[in-house]
Amino acid sequence: MQTGFVKFLKKTTEYFTYLFIIILPWQTKLIFRPSETNYSEISLYLSHGLLILILFLFLAVRRLEKSEDLEYRPLVYSLAALELFIFISIFFAPDKLLAFYRYFIFLAGLSLFFIFRSGTALRNYEDTLLNKVALVYSLLISILFQAILGIYQFLTQTSFANKYLGLAAHNPSTLGTAVIETANGRWLRAYGGLDHPNILGGVLAISLIFTAYFLAKKKMLNTRKQVWSSIFLFVFYFVSLYALFFTFSRSAWLALALGYLALLIILVVNKDRWILSRFIALLFFSLVLVGIVAAPYQDLLIVRLEAETRLEQKSVTERQNYIYQAKELLKKNFLTGVGVGNYGVAVGLADNNKKPAWEYQPVHNTFLLLLVESGLLAFLSFLAFLFFLIRSGRREIFAWAILAPLLILMLLDHWLISLPFGILFFFFLLSLI
Repeated sequence: MQTGFVKFLKKTTEYFTYLFIIILPWQTKLIFRPSETNYSEISLYLSHGLLILILFLFLAVRRLEKSEDLEYRPLVYSLAALELFIFISIFFAPDKLLAFYRYFIFLAGLSLFFIFRSGTALRNYEDTLLNKVALVYSLLISILFQAILGIYQFLTQTSFANKYLGLAAHNPSTLGTAVIETANGRWLRAYGGLDHPNILGGVLAISLIFTAYFLAKKKMLNTRKQVWSSIFLFVFYFVSLYALFFTFSRSAWLALALGYLALLIILVVNKDRWILSRFIALLFFSLVLVGIVAAPYQDLLIVRLEAETRLEQKSVTERQNYIYQAKELLKKNFLTGVGVGNYGVAVGLADNNKKPAWEYQPVHNTFLLLLVESGLLAFLSFLAFLFFLIRSGRREIFAWAILAPLLILMLLDHWLISLPFGILFFFFLLSLI
C-alpha cells in the first residue's frame, strides 16, 4: 500500500512532467557560451532544469516503491552502447567543451526516454505513473501556441523577439532567414518559436498524426470532458494544418503524407470500419480546407514544389555540398567520428576558404550526421536501438504512423540530433511508441 508521501511524490512527478512537455518547444535559455549558430552555442534551457528535477523525483519514487526494471533488455544494452560510443567521441573532438555539452543533452534525452517508458508501464495492476494520452495532450497544448504564432508570422510577414519566451526576430529581407523568393519579393516562412520552419513543420506533422488518430478513435461523447476534448482536438487539428502549410516545409509535408498512409494501412488491417470511415472523412475535409487556404498562395506553392528558382536551387546545391563534406570527414574519422556536436567545427577546420560560421551547416541526414560525429560503432548501436524498439512487445497501435514520418525527417534533415530541442523531442516520441 502506498503511503501519503509516496502518492504526493508521484502526483508531483506527474504534473511536473506534463509541465515539462508544455514548455519543451519554447527556447527560453541561459546562454553560457554564445555563438554565431545554435549548433555551437552552449546554453541551459528552462526545460533542462525541469527535466533534472523530474529525474530526481522519479528516482525517489522508484526507490520508495522498490520498482523493478520492466524494460526490454536488448533495448537497454543497445542504448548503453550508444551512450558509451558517444562519450568516447568526446576525446576526438576539436571543441571538447561543446562535445561534453552535447553529450549532456544526449543523457538528458536518454533520461527522458526511460522516465516516460517506465512511467507509462503497468506494474502489478496499479495505475501508471504517467498517462500517455495526457503526455500527448500536453504536447498538443504547447504546439497549438506555436502554430498560432507561425500563422501570425506568415500572414503579417513579421516576427518579434522576446528573450523570456526564447523568441528570435526573423526579417525576410535579412540573409539567412528562411524565405520563399518569387517575382513579388521574399516571403517569410512560419517559424513559430523554433529555430527553423522545417522544425516547426516536422513537429506539426507528428502532432497532426496523433490528433488524427485521436479524432478517428472517438466514438461516443458521454461526458462534458469528452466534448471539450473533441473541440480542442478539432481546433488544434485545423489550426496546425494551416500552420504546417505556412511553413512551406517539403520534408514535413512528405512526412505527414507518409504518416497518414501508414495510419490508413493500420486502420484497414484492424478492420474497424467506424474508425476508418471517420479517418477518411477527416482526410477529405483536410484536403478541402488546405485547398482553400492554398489558393491565394499558388505562386509560392509552385515555387516550393518545382524548386527551380535561385533560392530553391541554392538549397539543393547546399544539401549536395553537405553530403560531400560529410563523406570527406568520414574518410579520416570513420571509426571514432569528429566528436559529438562538432560537425560544424570540423568542417570549418577542414575548409581552406574560411566562411562565416552560419554557412557551416550539419549534413541534412540524421543517420549520416551521427555516423560522422560519433563514429561507426555509435551508428550501429543506434540502428540496433531502433530495431529492438520496434521489436519490443510494448509497441503501440499507432507506432508505424509515427515511425514512418520520423524516418522521413531523419533522412531529409538533421535537427533531431543537432539541436537540444530536437534531441529531447526525438526521445520523447520514441518513448511513446
